[in-house]
Amino acid sequence: MDFTVDKSSFLPELGLLQGVVDRKSTIPILSHLLLEAKDGEVRLTATDLDVTIRTGVAANITSAGAATVPAKKLFELIRSLPDASVRLRLLDNNYVQVDCGRSSFKLIALSASDYPTLPTIDEANGIPLPLGLFRRVIAKVLFAVSQEEGRFQISGSLMKFSEGAVEMISTDGHRLALVQFEAPALGKVKRPPPPTLVPKKALMELHRFDGDDGSNVFFGSSENHLFFRLGGRQLLARSLDVKFPDYEKVIGKDNDRKVKAQVTDLASALRRVALFSSDRSRAVRLEFSPGELILSSANPDLGEARETLPVDYDGEKFFIGLNAQYLADFLSEIETTEVLLNLKDENTHCLGAPVGSLAGISRYLYVVMPMRL
Repeated sequence: MDFTVDKSSFLPELGLLQGVVDRKSTIPILSHLLLEAKDGEVRLTATDLDVTIRTGVAANITSAGAATVPAKKLFELIRSLPDASVRLRLLDNNYVQVDCGRSSFKLIALSASDYPTLPTIDEANGIPLPLGLFRRVIAKVLFAVSQEEGRFQISGSLMKFSEGAVEMISTDGHRLALVQFEAPALGKVKRPPPPTLVPKKALMELHRFDGDDGSNVFFGSSENHLFFRLGGRQLLARSLDVKFPDYEKVIGKDNDRKVKAQVTDLASALRRVALFSSDRSRAVRLEFSPGELILSSANPDLGEARETLPVDYDGEKFFIGLNAQYLADFLSEIETTEVLLNLKDENTHCLGAPVGSLAGISRYLYVVMPMRL
């Protein structure tokens, strides 16, 4: 293997792969990248066996071949080099030599034949999804995915397909985020794909994908894997064969108390009042009365906080306890100037939604379970 590549095109692709590389694995080769040089291109692959990213960059190939190199160290090295051409070549003693200008380095390589065998995906029937819209949707549901290890049924976001639209739903048992967005290409598909649970790590990496305005990311699935492709970049993930909770039961139908508030004012007040809440529970009391919301919290080790906001509400006085961080996460992604909170009482969840339309998004709902104060 011997090739020369421009740093300006090589570095972004190396950076894209860093989130997938498994640095804690007991299998050393999973902390390496697979480099494959042939046909005027260098293909780069990183995997932790659950999520895989493949990408490529144009290169001047002197000798075709393959090798694996430490992912983090190669990225740090290339990033530190001047903006110029970089030459990488595999030496007989299992080193990869990196040359740039007057600088020369050697990285200990592992045999490419020891790299895990990765699945082959048929991309011919991929469904195009607008990249910019898809990344916005991911941001609106990602924070609600469970972080608890072992809760496999909620360790990702469920994608449900229908004619012309996709729903993505995430929950961690304490909150739930649901977004329905437009996907015109599904209107031309004879049979929409089955519901698919996309792992959290795959969502995080997809959110880092970038592209030109109007570009599409193509989605497809097989029996054991799903894939997303954007240009020369491809993400593969192992399918999670688990049953997602019946989330429709969580979405309240009788929350008849409607409160409208300014998003920036509510988010700022939450942030201040939460400074005096328990670090563990982040509980804040929201007390509603006609035209007014009082936020308050107390911590025996810190003191008390209280702030009053004007809101659009004309019902009876009541209160509810909520996790301030959970509500703040939703407000940070809502995109509108006003938020609508649908409530019932202190024992029933809060159902939030934006006031106004969101480009490309037909539905955005957020559920937060109440807390005892």
